[in-house]
Amino acid sequence: MEWRNTLKTGIICLVLLLPGLFITLLKIPVTGFLNFVAVRVFHILNEGIEHPYLLLLFFLFSMTILVTANLLGFNAFRLEHEDKAFEYLFTFPVSKRQILTDKLIPRLLTLGVLLLIHEAASLFLVLKLRPIQGRLFFLIDPVFFPVVVLVFFFCGFFIGIYEQRNMVSVVTLLSFLSLVFLPSGIFVLLKPIFPDSWTMLYKNGASFTIGALLLILILGASALSTFVRMDLRSMSASSRTFAWRALWPLGILCLGSFIFLLIKK
Repeated sequence: MEWRNTLKTGIICLVLLLPGLFITLLKIPVTGFLNFVAVRVFHILNEGIEHPYLLLLFFLFSMTILVTANLLGFNAFRLEHEDKAFEYLFTFPVSKRQILTDKLIPRLLTLGVLLLIHEAASLFLVLKLRPIQGRLFFLIDPVFFPVVVLVFFFCGFFIGIYEQRNMVSVVTLLSFLSLVFLPSGIFVLLKPIFPDSWTMLYKNGASFTIGALLLILILGASALSTFVRMDLRSMSASSRTFAWRALWPLGILCLGSFIFLLIKK
């Protein structure tokens, strides 16, 4: 079932992207319209692209993979929550580690296939046109994109173990705020020691990677330590336990980064 549900999500992602792939490869006349739209959309971010519709399709492809990664993470334990199946799951002679492994492997392999396609498309785009530039384009840069995808996946996975209600929803919001504040604070902190040869894209990408690793470490430590101790009697309290364990370090780091940015600016 895990493999079927996971592969279904990956196939839907690819099917949604097939029209764009055919448009790009066959150069159907509709590319004229896409070209017009892309020039308007990306004029400020990236000028001088010979075929901007390629950039638009590549950007949409990347965003679709990010959304898919987040959904794969959040939905990993969706059936257990909807059908109250945790009680049934915990009665099997299966370790918590095995449960997590069975949830993770099919999802990571599905993401791996999507990432391989993305990296191949990215290489084609760089060779055909030129490297993508801009402050935020590190999000779809071939070097940093796998990191971004895994961060979105594991954020959803760790939070998705627990029901999306009350304080767990606050953890979700704070996690995504952390992806803004933590990298920004780290960028300002490391700006004096970044090599001069690094472009803004790679400086932003490195800062995001460090901040994202901090976020995943906090969420992972909070979620896994709670999950290991969770049983039939403590299920109702596990969401609150996870939320409080994650909120304190995330809140302190976000607030510290925000104050640091205000002082520096």
